[in-house]
Amino acid sequence: MKDIPDREEFTVGKLFEALGDQLELLTVNGDTGYGRMVESQDISRPGMALTGYIHIFLHSRVQIFGETEISYLDSLPVDRRKSSLESLFQFPIYCSIVTKGLKPPNELVSLSKFNSSALFLSTRDTTPLIHDLCSFLDLVFAPRTNVYGSLVEVFGAGVLCTGRSAIGKSETVLGLIERGHRLIADDRVHVRRIGNALFGTGDYRMAHHMEIRGLGLVDVSAFYGIRSVKDRQQINLEVKLEEWSRENQDFDRTGLIQKISMILDLPIPLTIIPVLPGRNLTLLLEVAVMNYLLLRKGRNVPEEVEKDLIERIIRKEMKSGRETDLEDLIEN
Repeated sequence: MKDIPDREEFTVGKLFEALGDQLELLTVNGDTGYGRMVESQDISRPGMALTGYIHIFLHSRVQIFGETEISYLDSLPVDRRKSSLESLFQFPIYCSIVTKGLKPPNELVSLSKFNSSALFLSTRDTTPLIHDLCSFLDLVFAPRTNVYGSLVEVFGAGVLCTGRSAIGKSETVLGLIERGHRLIADDRVHVRRIGNALFGTGDYRMAHHMEIRGLGLVDVSAFYGIRSVKDRQQINLEVKLEEWSRENQDFDRTGLIQKISMILDLPIPLTIIPVLPGRNLTLLLEVAVMNYLLLRKGRNVPEEVEKDLIERIIRKEMKSGRETDLEDLIEN
């Protein structure tokens, strides 16, 4: 999978390079307009604008000419068709796509070329083309950040493993891969927010390599097979490795307090695991994920234990109270 382009450098040419095959795009005017910037993650169907209603025409979007638009243009006399399209191209349109294998009017071809606007044809139906195009644009224009750590899929959940440099993140994740889980990224994770979810990817140039101190770069897919790696994964929780010390012993021992981590203004569950010699961090990470999955199913083990303990204390106090009352009656 190629890296998702930066929105600041996302041109029409890069759009064609990334989605040309998937959207079955054919260029009409060569590379005309390839240097123009894609300005929005949304698309526009210019039906109303073609009729003359251009007051809220969304020209900063990719224009999709489907069967409705092309049929309307074909029904117009040549002079009105030209006038209709000229009213659109008075705005800085940078890219148009004609779908369903329809033939674009000559006026659309010539005006696109004259205004240095890219024009593509596609044999795909309009609705699925729009769906795939918008899904990709959502990725490009999504809020994003980089997080230093490792991202691995464990039991279907995306775990972001963080901690200071050389604390053992990569070694822990390597142990998870050995146990059949899948690597998404190591060292630096590209995080994007799409809706109310966070998705992580790695640097495609690294191609699922890991840096293990003392060994150097390790090709995970070559060692463990293609099923051991994945290109993209939703991030469901963060597990942070922190070094234990006599001065730093403030770690959760009951699990009653649910910690959270904020990434791109979205909260995700956070588990902090102290690192001590002899601790099996790989196993502890698996347990952290299983605990998260139990919580999603509505089971909170620490709360269950606390509730059971409180009920036992209450029963004991009530029983003790009844025994005291009986002793008082006998004495009287």
